[in-house]
Amino acid sequence: MTRPGFRKGRSGGGRQSPVDNDGLLSSSLFSQAQILHLMKNEFARARRHGIPMGIVLLQVDRIAQLADLHGSNLRQSVKHAVALLVREKTRGSDMLGTTNDDRYLLVMPHTDLDQARMVADRLHEAFFEVEVTVDGSPLSLTASVGLTACDDQGTLFFDSLLSQAETALEYATSGGGDQVASFGETQLRDGGLGNSLPLGDDDFALDDEAVDRAPVDERRDGS
Repeated sequence: MTRPGFRKGRSGGGRQSPVDNDGLLSSSLFSQAQILHLMKNEFARARRHGIPMGIVLLQVDRIAQLADLHGSNLRQSVKHAVALLVREKTRGSDMLGTTNDDRYLLVMPHTDLDQARMVADRLHEAFFEVEVTVDGSPLSLTASVGLTACDDQGTLFFDSLLSQAETALEYATSGGGDQVASFGETQLRDGGLGNSLPLGDDDFALDDEAVDRAPVDERRDGS
């Protein structure tokens, strides 16, 4: 069995281990229930005060196939890699959590669409620095990124915003991956939603009541 490991930066980068002694990196990822709860709260605050909020949905390309080939530990190594990258390239007020299907949701308060695009492009461009090693050999990875933002009060529900990010990410992956797409771009390019169908409210694993019960104050997910 191969043994995946993590290494940040190309040779000579001199980066430290991604896992801090105090577990800071592991604690930088929220669980799905927690990140959706936080997103719902930030969305309500954004609508109430008329401030923008952006979200980015990131997925490592071919991660399911790579995990089948190299073993399930690869997912854990990738999770550490993504957490470290996002922590280095975003603000302390931005919140990162895992969702289903090996996806990572970044919630960014006080961030409009142009700013969300800048963050998405920054993460995508920096992803080439991330390497996961398998038996000492680097495994180069790429990522697809979908983004959207609510910078007015036209979006009524937080899960509609998440649907837009899902649509943008599906658009990016269907185009071969390793690219960034915003929800608005999918509409312009396809003259509508095209083949990128938005998810309905019933497609999310947690309803509003379940999200409200999510234990946000507990220790962040370090699995």
